Amino acid sequence: MTNNGINTALKNKLEEMFENRVSFSKLERLVYSHDVGVIPDSVKKTISTMPDAVVQPVNADEVAALVKLAIENKVPIIPRGAASSGFGGAVPVANGIVIDFARMTNVISIDAEDLTAEVEPGVVWSELDGKLKRSGLTLRLYPSSAPTSTVAGWVAQGGSGIGSYEYGTFRDNIVSVEMVDPQGNLKVMKGDDLDLVYSLEGITGIITKVTFNVKKDEEHIPILAAFGDEKKLQAALDEIRKAGTKVWSVSIQTPGYVELSQKAANDTTLPKGKYLAQFVYPRSSVEVASEVEDIVRRNKGEVLPEKLARHEWDNRFYTMRLKRLGPSLIASELIVPTDSMADFLKAVDKKFKGDFVFEGIMETPDRFIMMGFMLADERKTNYPLKFSSSLIVADIAKKHGGRLTATGIFFTDESKGLLGEDLFNRIVAFKKEFDPEHIMNPGKVLPPSVEKDSPIKQLSIAMKGASKGKSIMSLAGKIMEGKDVEYKYADKLPEEIGKDAFICAQCGACKTTCTVYEADPWESKSPRGKWYLLAEYLKGNIEFDEELATDMFLCATCKKCDIKCQTDLKIAHQFINMRSIMGEKDFENTGLGMIRQNVLNSGNFWGLPKEALEWKTDDMKMAETGAIGYWPGCWSSAVTKNMPQNIVRILEKADIELVNLGEQEDICCGLYLALGGYSEDFVKTVERNINLINEKGIKTLIFSCPGCFATFTEQYAAVAEMLGLNWDVETKHVVVLLDELIKDGKLKLENPLDKKVTYHDACHVSRWFNAYDYPRDVIKAIPGVEFVEMEHNREEALCCGIVTAFNDLPTVAHCGQKRIGEATETGADYLVTNCAGCASQLNLTSNMMEAPVKQKDITDLLCDSMGIEVTYDPTEAIGQFMGQAIELLGKSCIHRR
Repeated sequence: MTNNGINTALKNKLEEMFENRVSFSKLERLVYSHDVGVIPDSVKKTISTMPDAVVQPVNADEVAALVKLAIENKVPIIPRGAASSGFGGAVPVANGIVIDFARMTNVISIDAEDLTAEVEPGVVWSELDGKLKRSGLTLRLYPSSAPTSTVAGWVAQGGSGIGSYEYGTFRDNIVSVEMVDPQGNLKVMKGDDLDLVYSLEGITGIITKVTFNVKKDEEHIPILAAFGDEKKLQAALDEIRKAGTKVWSVSIQTPGYVELSQKAANDTTLPKGKYLAQFVYPRSSVEVASEVEDIVRRNKGEVLPEKLARHEWDNRFYTMRLKRLGPSLIASELIVPTDSMADFLKAVDKKFKGDFVFEGIMETPDRFIMMGFMLADERKTNYPLKFSSSLIVADIAKKHGGRLTATGIFFTDESKGLLGEDLFNRIVAFKKEFDPEHIMNPGKVLPPSVEKDSPIKQLSIAMKGASKGKSIMSLAGKIMEGKDVEYKYADKLPEEIGKDAFICAQCGACKTTCTVYEADPWESKSPRGKWYLLAEYLKGNIEFDEELATDMFLCATCKKCDIKCQTDLKIAHQFINMRSIMGEKDFENTGLGMIRQNVLNSGNFWGLPKEALEWKTDDMKMAETGAIGYWPGCWSSAVTKNMPQNIVRILEKADIELVNLGEQEDICCGLYLALGGYSEDFVKTVERNINLINEKGIKTLIFSCPGCFATFTEQYAAVAEMLGLNWDVETKHVVVLLDELIKDGKLKLENPLDKKVTYHDACHVSRWFNAYDYPRDVIKAIPGVEFVEMEHNREEALCCGIVTAFNDLPTVAHCGQKRIGEATETGADYLVTNCAGCASQLNLTSNMMEAPVKQKDITDLLCDSMGIEVTYDPTEAIGQFMGQAIELLGKSCIHRR
């Protein structure tokens, strides 16, 4: 195989074909140079993992054209789904072009009669299952990485997962695979031909469509059992399989795995020192429960409480949580016969003294997929040698009749044994005929002995030597040995952020839920991409330049990633903290720089004079001092004046007279100073506000702006302590207060509204503070209202995207349009909000789209039901102010001051 790289002519052709869907950026290419596994830097020196370009096609025709272009230029192509495997299948080894399927995510069809689904390659399992459930169907089986891994990725990698006890491997459930062959032609593989694509990591073709079997949806019930040793566990499993008990899925955890997972999650609910087994069955098979429980008890096991079983089932996707303790993991994935499972675990435990722990899933009643983990630290000198421990575990598995699950780049010399000689020879013949230059994902599956000019020859020699325990003076030892590397966090980043960069599991669960990635799916925009780049910076492999600073700044602060993070990183907070660090490195977001000047000069986001922020009307009674204060915030004071007006009038009905904090010159909470990394300005703003609030005697502070609420709630106590100020103030968002007043009977909702209503969760009051039920309860209390949920709601709710306006206005537009689209699909008359920023974004977007659903503030609905006249319609003001914001932020960027 010849790799000529990306010359100017090829670069120009790729830009012509893909426009903004091809990247040659060094940082972007860097985040596409790895998968979920950590390859020691010393091993990386034997291969070329940096792609020359990354391309994101949108259909099979583009894939075919790209393959033909690669053949013409003799440039390798590497298909990539979610890169959630650790075998290196999605990692370049000879540079080349990575094909990222992030934009081919359509569910083409769901057939409820034939029980099949047809999807594009980049479809993520958990998202597909959500769509299936809306059609009364569900997946037969899925990988434990379902929240991030893709359908084509599982085809290319091969394997089994949750549900495999009943349904076997994914190969057993595939109807057909459409692929682009090494000549650039579309082929549909069925029957025995599936063996020429399944588990071959793209060396025979690039997958563009998959059709597979699904099943009728029904609830799955988990049973959790504990056993004192591995022999008792195996005896129970043997009896269950011999009895033919109709279990859907079976998984196990060793005591070490349970202990580390509990420690990482700061959880103590599960019994210590026990082997755990989880048996999951469909609710329709009611007889399974008693059968399983009887077998467990006969084999001296304990059936644990239903609450614990449900807890473990709900956490089935957090298999890498224990990485938090590493901060790195040595992983091994093996197939072990059920008959040998206990002896295998005992042998590994004897060799590693409990340091290698396992979670297992039964692929069939006769065999397990065992996923083993050992805590390690890639920052340490001994990491490359620890890395070879996985080879020892593989050898132990072989001695007990087991084998590896895949070859990737590390185990190509074992491919004949894994595939079988007949299939191996068939694949070699296919490659010789259709891909003699080994353009398709070179260095994977096939050993160097049959791949012309293999790029992994040196790595293959090293792996052989390491598995045989050769001296570190040998070639293998020199590659695996590594060298001292120091990570001086204090010189580059705060220690907490530096550690989190290495703790990140790189699983990609954050990626599939990220607001900015969803709008423009490049890895550098995802949280895991940012963490990877920070780790590379700490290693000294890249500089902190404007490109890296731009990637770090792009965050909606929506916290969707926090909820999905396997290692429980506080991602949103850390990325906000990074902004102060970038300020210290002399980087500035120019848009936030302009807002800073507005705040310093005029005391508000918009830079408006005090009279332009007046919203209080003559009929309103507000106090100068008192126990309950109201903080209106910049946005509602200037743009959505109906919010503060409604709140004052509603609370008057409950005999609550608020202290007005909207009359002073400065009404900024400091949020945008914090987002810009202006720490000193932020502290001064907080100090001023604390003194004002204390002077007015306020003990409870009410907010209508979630951003202000989050800033006060999370930051003010710490600043007060730092400055030695008194801060004994309860902060409360208005939706919480309104819910309390309605439930206490202090607000009378008498006028029925006869409207269908859906609700948008504002990130800074929902995900940030778990405030999901309060606004829903308020809406449902209004007579005549029919409440409906959007597809994504509560924890899964989409962000409106407005915070990204400082970095990328197209992301703002994408987020708004998608949210209005979801609201429209519900058939609702009103899309209800409780945030001035969300209201402005969604009001403007619904009007621009001429959507039938219209934005309403939650207080508008209450006023209508209470007979209170809403005297201000913010639509015109929203149009004007959002237009100004677009003009102001249109050229916002990161630069050095």
